Amino acid sequence: MPPTPMRFQDRTEAGRLLAERLAASSIPSPFVVAGIPRGGVIVAQPVAARLGAPLTVVHARKLTLDPASGLALGAVDQDGQVFINSAVAPSLNLDPGVLDAAEARARAEIRRQKELYRARPIADFLPGHAVVLVDDGLATGLTMRAAVAYVRRLGAKAVYVATPCASSGAAHRFRDETEGFVSLVVDPWFVAVSSYYNLYPSVSDQEVAAVLGRMEGTADREKRAHSREGEMPCPPHS
Repeated sequence: MPPTPMRFQDRTEAGRLLAERLAASSIPSPFVVAGIPRGGVIVAQPVAARLGAPLTVVHARKLTLDPASGLALGAVDQDGQVFINSAVAPSLNLDPGVLDAAEARARAEIRRQKELYRARPIADFLPGHAVVLVDDGLATGLTMRAAVAYVRRLGAKAVYVATPCASSGAAHRFRDETEGFVSLVVDPWFVAVSSYYNLYPSVSDQEVAAVLGRMEGTADREKRAHSREGEMPCPPHS
């Protein structure tokens, strides 16, 4: 019998616990925290808040046979670069049109999310920043692989992957391919991300946009406060 895995109450609690683990890490400054929409942004918010870092998103999507399918043929990043799941896709002998349709759906969804969320582009921070990429769980790790490759191409000075739960296969990959990998649970019997949460509701686009808006507003207020602190008082009128 496999051991009972650690369970989180919800994504917010998982993010808080992950933030405490990351706070003890030696992430080089400056750095930015980026969530993978949608659920990864909810986990990333307390991470960014705890570490005092900007929060943005990196878009990456699974390629599936149809919108309701959980079978991952691969993943695509927000530049349109495709990563094929070599363990699955070749064995299916798919018509090329099927894969083309999957890519088109993924690219269209990324465009829609970018227009809706209006997050500050990760490219604004790169090169020059390290990047902490956050998702709510890693099964195959395909979408995270696409995200890592994307920020590498943009010149991230270091890439860290952080998640509450991961399969042992994903953990092995990202320990090898990044400057740092943090997961609160690494499970060799990993089945589904949802099994590590008591509450795992669907995350809406509106929730993601609201989280990003709040964090952007907080950052703006802090900038104004620091600016006022640095102002010299005006001399009294004679």
